[in-house]
Amino acid sequence: MILRDLVDFSSEILIPKGDVSDFAVVACDQFSSNPEYWNALKKTMPPFSALELILPECFLYEKEKRLKSISDAYEKMGTDRFYPVTGTVAVTRTTPFGRTRRGIVAPINLDCYDYKTGNKALIRASERTVEERIPPRVAIREALGVEIPHILLLVDDEDFLIDKAVDSVKKTSLYDCELRGGGGHIMGELVTDVAPLYAACEKIIAKMESKFSQSLFALVGDGNHSLATAKYCATAKRTPFNGMALVEIENIYDEGLVFEPIHRLVKCGDKKAFLEGFKAEIKGDAETELYLPEPIKVAVPSDKVQAIIDVDRFCEKFVKNHGGDVDYVHGEEMLRRDGHVGIRMREVGRGELFGYVLSNGVLPKKTFSLGEAQEKRYYVEARKIK
Repeated sequence: MILRDLVDFSSEILIPKGDVSDFAVVACDQFSSNPEYWNALKKTMPPFSALELILPECFLYEKEKRLKSISDAYEKMGTDRFYPVTGTVAVTRTTPFGRTRRGIVAPINLDCYDYKTGNKALIRASERTVEERIPPRVAIREALGVEIPHILLLVDDEDFLIDKAVDSVKKTSLYDCELRGGGGHIMGELVTDVAPLYAACEKIIAKMESKFSQSLFALVGDGNHSLATAKYCATAKRTPFNGMALVEIENIYDEGLVFEPIHRLVKCGDKKAFLEGFKAEIKGDAETELYLPEPIKVAVPSDKVQAIIDVDRFCEKFVKNHGGDVDYVHGEEMLRRDGHVGIRMREVGRGELFGYVLSNGVLPKKTFSLGEAQEKRYYVEARKIK
């Protein structure tokens, strides 16, 4: 296929006017158990920031009120909040943990992406997409005239071809600032000489065919449901703008991109029943810990993906029978919470991801996280969708 039919490195991208730190906030699916983070951030963000255009997941229970607020905010803000550039944005992000990673921001063709199990698209989901999570995102997308995504695509680029392509051409500075909410530092540069980028992508696809005997460009590393929402909207009602979706493309071998497990946190009134049920139903040759809040070693399957499947199945059954709910948290410190049982999950590493997905299909939902919550993508670049 013609690479320009897959990704457009010469499209119009919208950049926030003024200081980007006055606009950018972290992805809406972070700090889902910590509304205090979002409430504190609201006090520090100036008017007309991305915070006014998103619905943090911890506030989904007040969806209708917040959707009205989002719509009203965009009516006041509109595209005047941005200025257009044409090309690709090369992003360098240094997180508060001292890790630096690189990526490129460009729109991809949604006809080349699919999240359904067993698909052979050039861009595929890495984790199971829960279709029930799409409608709230559709409502937000339809309320806005722009998309401000936090989607990360991962490419298997062991030779760092994309980084070399970016380094080989002239770039123009767009922004260089600290991020609010503990996000670290971010720098964006405009790339207009995009021929080396297309050449790099062609080589990446060719190496995928050689390595896995399948045509593949990228897996969705973050923002699975946001990209699925864009696909849904483009399929349901195609417009001249919404057949593409803006993403950041990152190299799975970038040392600044850290794979972290996503732990399970179960609201539980009877921890003894949970522990006994867990030990009775989940068996295996590997170990992990339940936090009650002190850790207790328990057996799980040695296959890390099967362990996730078994743990999720048990947790869903337990809360259905005993009440409570299941949350997904980053960092071991979040597992010690009053009234909850924490389950430490093991990491599915970068070297395992592509091979597993191409051999077995998508991973279970919430299998891995790309770093800690503060390291997730911030909303910066935007794109017209109406």
